Amino acid sequence: MLKEIAFSNFKGQTGAQPLNGMDIFIGRNGSGKTTRIQSIGLSMLGYIPKQGRTAADTFKYATGENMTVGLKTDDFAFTRTFSRDEKHNKKTGEITVSIKESVNVSPGKGERNDTAKKARVAAEIGSFPVMLDFSEFLSLSDAKRRDFVYSLSPITSDSWDRERIHRYLVDKLLTDELQVNNDEQYEIMQTLVAEAITQFPVGFGVSEGLQAMLDWVEREKKFWGGKQKDAQGAVRQFADMKNELAETDRNIAALKTELEDLQKQLIQAEKRISTDQERQKSLNKRNARITELAQSVDSMEANPVTNDTESIDIQIAEHQAQVQEAPDTEKQMAALNQEVADSKVVRTQHEQEERTLLNDISYIQGTVKSLENAVKETGEASGSCVIHKMIKCERDFSKFGDWVEKKKAEAKTAVDGLSAKVTVLRKKIKSCEATEEEARKKQSVLIRQVQDINNRNAFINKSITELTKQKNDRMAAAVEYINKLKLYRDELSKLKAEVVEPVTGLDLLEMQVKGIQSRMDTVKKSVADKEEAKQTIINMQKAVLENRAAGYKADCLKLIFEALGAKGIQGELVKEILEPIRAEIGGNLKLMGFNHEPFFQTESDTGKEIFQFGWVNEKGHSVNFDALSTGQQTVFLVAMMLTIIDRAQPKLRVLVMDDLNHLDRNNFQMLINGLGKVKDKLDNIILAGAIEFDFAADGWNVYDLSAEPEEVKRSA
Repeated sequence: MLKEIAFSNFKGQTGAQPLNGMDIFIGRNGSGKTTRIQSIGLSMLGYIPKQGRTAADTFKYATGENMTVGLKTDDFAFTRTFSRDEKHNKKTGEITVSIKESVNVSPGKGERNDTAKKARVAAEIGSFPVMLDFSEFLSLSDAKRRDFVYSLSPITSDSWDRERIHRYLVDKLLTDELQVNNDEQYEIMQTLVAEAITQFPVGFGVSEGLQAMLDWVEREKKFWGGKQKDAQGAVRQFADMKNELAETDRNIAALKTELEDLQKQLIQAEKRISTDQERQKSLNKRNARITELAQSVDSMEANPVTNDTESIDIQIAEHQAQVQEAPDTEKQMAALNQEVADSKVVRTQHEQEERTLLNDISYIQGTVKSLENAVKETGEASGSCVIHKMIKCERDFSKFGDWVEKKKAEAKTAVDGLSAKVTVLRKKIKSCEATEEEARKKQSVLIRQVQDINNRNAFINKSITELTKQKNDRMAAAVEYINKLKLYRDELSKLKAEVVEPVTGLDLLEMQVKGIQSRMDTVKKSVADKEEAKQTIINMQKAVLENRAAGYKADCLKLIFEALGAKGIQGELVKEILEPIRAEIGGNLKLMGFNHEPFFQTESDTGKEIFQFGWVNEKGHSVNFDALSTGQQTVFLVAMMLTIIDRAQPKLRVLVMDDLNHLDRNNFQMLINGLGKVKDKLDNIILAGAIEFDFAADGWNVYDLSAEPEEVKRSA
């Protein structure tokens, strides 16, 4: 059973939809109902049913560079990812875009490539989803509905095959009566039956093979039917035209001789015209060039180009005058560097002295601390030896304490003197640091002054470069103008000085050629008409002889077509296939609470091939599917699709129905009640539609995709 649908960047949506076996998706248009339905088909098949099978067709539904769909069962999960890959050809600049599909399965069984993974998906999930757009099915014609049913349940037969079809044709058409009464037609029928059966390729199914035979017979019947009509007309006309044959032969010889003479005259006249036309073309070309050159010279003389660059030279001079020389700051920078270095030397000395004084202070303070500890220890000993308290010692250490106090006073005086020196040194260190900072600021000011002057000079020099280019371009344009004007004038003078022989008599020659061609067309038509008349008479003679055979073939092919078609084998085959389907649909209807016998009708009362179906109501009347109520139609389709699923025996028995918003409350309730009674026949039942009314759905999981995320699932 399917447990979850997953989709990412598919039709603008990303998410995971849990499934529980009986699920209904409702909500307004665009909320994602059809997205979930199509995700199932795309996951199982690798394409969206009825939307094209190529990866490019599928990727139209992506909203990003990658799109992923997938399904999950109790113990298996897989995803299909479609990615857009763009490659640039560095040589041609051409961009090639391709769509790639990759598959991921979990848990894996050592599949190394996508082909193996797709085979694993087919083995675990299958590739037979029964998905029906309800409103679209209702709009189909009888023939389209038949094709839909046959596409889901292909025509197969255990009793009909290539050999049985052959025997059927032989027994029905090659009768002893025909052989006795018309031996010639019997032989033609025998040949055509043998040719017809060869159109059924060995190994083909009965449906494909029978259709191939019908297509061939239809083509042959049309061809020989036309031959039969032509031959019958020829018989009627032959008597009127046969006397014209002798006169026709005599006229053709004279007309062909005249045509040869006219052809010679035409060749001579066309050669003279061709020579004069070339001369005229040359003359026209010369005159056109003279006009073109004269216009160019006039235009250039009216708009002369000079090499005057005075204004540009003035601008260049003004810009050059604005260029400043950067000041020499080397000495100033050196002095400031020396000042910083000298200050650092002095500061380093002061810092060293400071560290020495601090060390001395630390030493004195450490000594005082040691003396204080000694006084404390002697006091605590109180008659015992300071080495070990078990040793008695009568020595008096009170004077030692007085001595220590004296030493502490001397130490404080020494520390205060040293601290005063440290304070003086730190002021000197700060003075050195201030001196160094001031010198660095002065260096920054000097550097900034030089940079400002250099930047301004660079801007001015760029303008000078642009003005210089304008000057050079103007001078070059003036030189080009002078050279081109001279070239045009020289060519114009040369063309005007040429002596050209005029062309005369061209119109007269062309009129002569037209006269010859007109007469030739007349003679050719006369020859062609008479040749055609002669051939027609000959063909009619032949047609009279073939008339009987064409008629026999047309009649035989008509009989073969009827024996193969709806009145013969095809009709029997359809009845044989539809009967078990009809019985199974009836059983499913009863399970859903509808005690109606279904029926299929494949032939009208007039013998025309049709495809209609429905059920017999309580009064015993056959009610066509289109005459059923919308709810009854839906229930009938469910029973039919249950039959198709059962006959196909897919790995997963999944029934999906979309666009059920055309049902009213009663009809929709009728549908979900009926499906609830046959749920054991399916692994998953998934319904979708923009349902805007309340309904009872015991045992169903209903998802309102228009609601807030935490309110999506509800119990109807």
